Amino acid sequence: MEALLRKSCPQCTESSIKTYVTNVRALAKEAGFADPPTHAKWLTKKLLSKIKSKPTNQYKRLAIAGVKALGAYDKKDKAWHDAMNDATAKYARQRDTQKRTPREAENWPEGGYEALRKLATRMHAEVQHLETRKPSSISAADMYAYQRYFIVLFYAYHALRGDLGDVRIAHKGHNYIYKKGVSWHMHVGLHKTVRARGAIDLKLAKPVAVALDRFLPMVRANTTHGFLLSTKRSRNKLSRKDMLLLLRNTTQDRLGKRLGVQMIRVLKTTENIKSIDKALELQRELGHGAVMQARYVSKA
Repeated sequence: MEALLRKSCPQCTESSIKTYVTNVRALAKEAGFADPPTHAKWLTKKLLSKIKSKPTNQYKRLAIAGVKALGAYDKKDKAWHDAMNDATAKYARQRDTQKRTPREAENWPEGGYEALRKLATRMHAEVQHLETRKPSSISAADMYAYQRYFIVLFYAYHALRGDLGDVRIAHKGHNYIYKKGVSWHMHVGLHKTVRARGAIDLKLAKPVAVALDRFLPMVRANTTHGFLLSTKRSRNKLSRKDMLLLLRNTTQDRLGKRLGVQMIRVLKTTENIKSIDKALELQRELGHGAVMQARYVSKA
């Protein structure tokens, strides 16, 4: 499916392709398949009817997945296209009301976005002892624990999509970290809205930069793949998908709320939207415009 999606959408970014693959697989599971079949026959009106009963955000995601899957098979179906347009319009209307969706209400942490920073503080206390250890002496499990703290800390200050999972530790490729004077920056040259919004150059918040200064020696001493994040056992590059899963599982375990990047983006936008300066900064960081930013605001 991934190869078919790439062929049918040559202009799509890497992150968009990965998102489409994930969502097409989710749609296939709704149809009773472990993986998407090699034909378009499974994209039935019965399946379409089933996803229309889902919450608006999920309905939109699955309807788009159906249209993308049809394109990958070089097929078209008016019913699926109409459903995609309907779901997108419903989602926009819902976001314009700035009311929390049922899923947002269920996963909204006490204290809002600040809950992530408090969680990061608690997690730091658990791994702080590693900062004084010789980097090469740190086990894979210990480095993974510090990495989990770093991921939570990063998203407690920066609401990027899943682009952290593709960041290199050297100035190469599309996404990488680099130091400018005493400040750490993250260059994100490949992301979902890069064609419309351009590359994102993000100056890391001081607490994130301090943690990076402590985490990076561990990464350099214990890995050779050239990326910031690693798997727990083999120390290979951590995939974007697994990084996002780690974030959701950690917040579920520690906060009792399953926070993905979409939810985190809503939390941060809602917290900062009243400040013009912060709103403009958020538009640059999140890679979207003022209209879309307004739709990320969520009120009880």
